[in-house]
Amino acid sequence: MSTSDHETFRESLPAYALDALDSSEVPALEAHLRTCDECQADLAAYREIGTGLLMALPPKNPPASLRRKLRSQLERGTRPVTRAARWSWSQGLAAGALMLLIGLSAVSVLQARSLSQQQAEMEQHNRSTETLIAMLAYPGTQTVSFDQNGISGSALVDETRGLVGLFVWHLPAPEAGKTYQIWLIDTNGKRTSGGFLAPEEGYPFVSAVVHAPAPLAGFKGLGVTSEPSSGSPAPTGPRIFGVDF
Repeated sequence: MSTSDHETFRESLPAYALDALDSSEVPALEAHLRTCDECQADLAAYREIGTGLLMALPPKNPPASLRRKLRSQLERGTRPVTRAARWSWSQGLAAGALMLLIGLSAVSVLQARSLSQQQAEMEQHNRSTETLIAMLAYPGTQTVSFDQNGISGSALVDETRGLVGLFVWHLPAPEAGKTYQIWLIDTNGKRTSGGFLAPEEGYPFVSAVVHAPAPLAGFKGLGVTSEPSSGSPAPTGPRIFGVDF
């Protein structure tokens, strides 16, 4: 068998994997597959991709108009095609369908991940809000006010539960590629990351809940600095404001 015949069989594999290859070409390809390990591996890969992408999405019934159009196109594409043509009409349709499936599936997976991330962020925001409300109502919560560099607010300190709630007013949006990172400061001056402050457009204040990794009595205050958007293991940017407990 010549190299060109082998390449022709390889080009037929996407259509064969989708059961869309011309019936007249199937016997020759299947005979070739029985003796060609390379094409067997390629066929397995095509089938794995198609199956994996289909399983990644919830099943949906296509519109009746689309089914009729695709059936009509496939019926027109089943006419015999000479071996001289490197791609039959149905092979092109099958390959195009496979590429479209890959593209649509990739977009759907990305959208699902984005929605999942948004839902997780919303749930976290709701939990923080509920915690802050509970801290405001708890009689043992200490309130510390601050007003620095035009930024004002209050820190709610609950030593029993190791929580610090922050309400910050007039905090400007961070610079491009930057974020505001919170640092708990212990009695030796060591800084430990306590999360981030993320101002939202249209809201006059921003809030956050900091969970101390150790008893809060071992910390003397907190500070907020400007850091790269992914955060830093230790403060590197300018201090925006601080609060002493």
